[in-house]
Amino acid sequence: MDRNIGEFLRNRAALSGRAAAIEARLRYRTVSWTYAELERRAEALAHALAGLGVGRGDRVLLISPNQPHWAAAYFAILFRGAAVVPLNPQSTPAQIDRIIRACGPKALLKSAGVAWGSAPLPAVTIDREAFAGAPAGSAPPPGGAVAERDDTAEIIYTSGTTGEPKGVVLTHGNILSDLEALAGLEPLKPGDRVFSIVPLFHMYGQLAGLLYPMYHGAAATYALSLSSRAIIGVLSGAPITHMVVVPEFLRTVMARVEAGAPRWCRGRLLRLFRGRISKTLRTIACGGAPLDPEIERKWRLMGFEILQGYGLTEASPVVTTNTRRNHRPGTVGRPLPGIELKLSAGGEVLVKGPNVMRGYYLDEKSTRESFDGQWLKTGDMGSLDAGGFLRVFGRRQYMILGPGGENVFPEDLEAELNKVGGVRDSAVLGLEEDGRYVVHAVLLGDCEAEAAVASANRRLAPHQQIMEWSVWPQADFPRSATRKVRKGEVLKWLLGREKAREPGAPGGTGELPRILAEVTGRDPLSISSGSRVVGDLRLDSLLRIELVSRIEERMGVVIEEKDVTVRTTVGELETLISERRGRAPRPPGYPRWSLGALARALRPPLQDLVCFPWLRLLAELKISGLENLSDLGSPVIFMPNHRSYLDSAAVLRAIPPRFRGRLGFAAARDVLYDKFLWFSPLADLVFNSYPFPSEAEEDTKSGLDYSGRLIDAGWNIVVYPEGRLNTTDRPLLPLKGGAGLMAVEMGTPVVPVALAGTDGIMPPGTLMPKRRGPIEVRFGRPLRFDAGVPYQEATAAVQRALEELLAGPAFSR
Repeated sequence: MDRNIGEFLRNRAALSGRAAAIEARLRYRTVSWTYAELERRAEALAHALAGLGVGRGDRVLLISPNQPHWAAAYFAILFRGAAVVPLNPQSTPAQIDRIIRACGPKALLKSAGVAWGSAPLPAVTIDREAFAGAPAGSAPPPGGAVAERDDTAEIIYTSGTTGEPKGVVLTHGNILSDLEALAGLEPLKPGDRVFSIVPLFHMYGQLAGLLYPMYHGAAATYALSLSSRAIIGVLSGAPITHMVVVPEFLRTVMARVEAGAPRWCRGRLLRLFRGRISKTLRTIACGGAPLDPEIERKWRLMGFEILQGYGLTEASPVVTTNTRRNHRPGTVGRPLPGIELKLSAGGEVLVKGPNVMRGYYLDEKSTRESFDGQWLKTGDMGSLDAGGFLRVFGRRQYMILGPGGENVFPEDLEAELNKVGGVRDSAVLGLEEDGRYVVHAVLLGDCEAEAAVASANRRLAPHQQIMEWSVWPQADFPRSATRKVRKGEVLKWLLGREKAREPGAPGGTGELPRILAEVTGRDPLSISSGSRVVGDLRLDSLLRIELVSRIEERMGVVIEEKDVTVRTTVGELETLISERRGRAPRPPGYPRWSLGALARALRPPLQDLVCFPWLRLLAELKISGLENLSDLGSPVIFMPNHRSYLDSAAVLRAIPPRFRGRLGFAAARDVLYDKFLWFSPLADLVFNSYPFPSEAEEDTKSGLDYSGRLIDAGWNIVVYPEGRLNTTDRPLLPLKGGAGLMAVEMGTPVVPVALAGTDGIMPPGTLMPKRRGPIEVRFGRPLRFDAGVPYQEATAAVQRALEELLAGPAFSR
């Protein structure tokens, strides 16, 4: 039995140090760490916290999206004996300030780019390479007394979006007891991979998506974006065996599978579609909200084991679960070993056990109200069958009292509404009118509201009939971390609007205006639906990449840069996002054969016997600066200036063989793959070139994504940062902003490369050499950029390095 959660990591690292522990597909790169590396990075961050005076009993904020660095920061705080206060990285500065006032943290650990409020608080950026490992030979940092199982491990705030926050206090013993009970019921194998799409700042995401796989020496996997493209990319790129999801994911994917298919062949289609999702995925754990039994049946028909469970943050969080041996569809399973469960006289689920919270932080009143003696009042209504399996009907808070005194559970009505074509989701609420409750449905989607309600009412009992309805005006409902609809916000909108008026989108309050404000630095209230995204908000090509990346990461929708034109308004972009939601775009075409075994075998002899002898006939090559590469390992990004189509041959010959063996060239799509299409197969074979979009209207993100995948596989790449041939008299054109983006986001050393003489031999724009002459290639010192460095700053640094090389002594042109 582990003494605390920090010791839990140390014991796993001792047992499985070299095994894969955690990985994530970030924007353009996949980050993968072993158990030993995770422990080292956590130790390095613990040293940083020690320098800030953090010790046992302190509290530390943690704000980051799902990524390996989140786990390192989490364990670092626990190594110090302090308590983790995890927050949603999409929290506003005002929300974060409220949490800071509520818990008085000693420090903040955050990922790059997080805006965290105005309170003076020492902050450490966790995804900097400075924390790649603890100082060599260093002892554990002093002052971090060993925590006991009864010490506070986390304070998790379950509210506070607009009002005062309420923090759930969980001890090491609460979390470990829940983990040990769950792990004993459903063991994993060391080679298994668990892919979680649930946020790590949520207890369900932590326990099921991080600690549970680590308990068995398996690997935890994440994606920064939850778009269809990102999720499919993870499932197709790694042998995922288990997934941790929320019901909305299963419903959305099922709707896509069935869309357009005749009803008579859907069962066969489901069985055929299984292999397209994943050939290795076996089990899907689902929690965080009720799952429609019909959706569960369809996923089981595809051959997946769906294990639905139930829990809440106050219970660390898992209370019940189905298992492969004990499974009853339509229920959330039986209580975990050591956890007691019963129903109150009114049908509310009550829980008791070692997993139940200590209480709410500095809030005795709320703590007293949440308990009935030793029993935690969950606020959920349910029933128990003869086998002890629990069914959860819905929140007591939103239960509606029918006209005859019957209990009406909104979830039952929502399940029927969501079956109607065109209804993407719904929220049913009870509105008090003249002393009685009226059932009101708010619909999301492109549907005829009156017809949709009529269709659902035909399948509902008389006391369940929906009497009023509205259509939600934005692209999606406000949602919690586990994708549950925030009914409090929907109710607030309903009560605040005029009934006779068609609802309109509140200006500047949606997720898209927030993202646009972050990208452009503008006030979200100044952004209206009629604002032109490019013209009015001054969105250049680099900011356009940032915009579509954030839309994918935050809203789970893939929008390409070419979709955002000079005429696109904010309202049109919101409509496009709504239309694209749940759809996976066709992946861009990139050459696969050029990375295959045959091409890789032919490439070196073709270079040595054809390309390099041809280059020797044309030029006398002088290479300098190789000493700057002596201590450099792969992967590396080489960034040369560009004056001639002969440049690539000169760079290829100058790069040492240890890099050349795994080297790719980013080639302008509109030049090599359009203007000189006939030559592209030979270039792909000899240079391992691949298309990189060069026009602002193209999908530059796809080129960055492919470059990242090459780097993940250990390939070095050559990128021309000017973005085009330099046909001027200036030694160097202004670099494209994408150069800085790539330098920062790829996380690899960037080597500036100065070229001179190639344009004298082969003039710009031609493939015919004019004469023989000298060529000089000079390698500069590697440049390294931490995460969070502004792209413009990185671009300027590469520009200066190239200019200095080109202006160096005895450098001919």
